Amino acid sequence: MDAKGTSRAILVGTLHSMTMGGLAALSWEALKVGALSYGGGFVIVPLMQHDAVVTYHWMSGPQFLNAVALGQVTPGPVVQTVAVVGFAAAGLGGALLAAALAFAPSFAFIIAGGSKFGKIRSNSSVQYFLTGAGPAVIGAIAGSAIPLGLSLHFYWQIAVLAGALLWLLLARRSVVACLVTAGIVGALLALMKVHV
Repeated sequence: MDAKGTSRAILVGTLHSMTMGGLAALSWEALKVGALSYGGGFVIVPLMQHDAVVTYHWMSGPQFLNAVALGQVTPGPVVQTVAVVGFAAAGLGGALLAAALAFAPSFAFIIAGGSKFGKIRSNSSVQYFLTGAGPAVIGAIAGSAIPLGLSLHFYWQIAVLAGALLWLLLARRSVVACLVTAGIVGALLALMKVHV
């Protein structure tokens, strides 16, 4: 095979692995998540869910919902969630690769631009941008919550969700207490083998 044929074979192999869910696809997914999740991880959840569940079939909808839940009860929720996706795609090595690549963009931005953050924060144009973008956060959270809610697997999860909504929106109680309580309820129901 000549050099031109070899180059074509490498290109085709790379494109194939990216589209079929290989390590290249996982690497690209992790870099996307790390580079686009500024402002909170919920901004990137719908994109990550679509890629992990629909495009590459690394996990099911309920498994992805569990990955997001695990991320929310640990430090670094986005990195933890993408690590679980990496584990589903390629085992422990995939988890480590995905976590490192998801963390890399923010680490690079902090190292490169950390000394300029004070100026950026006090810039009036930046302040106006943030004031305008604030309402979009509600849309981003809804854009995550709705697809995740559609991934609920058991009917009792709907009752837990309703209880969490009442706890957080009406009673205005602690998010941490809500997560811990919901986790305990889920663990107890799993131990009782409630599959409804």
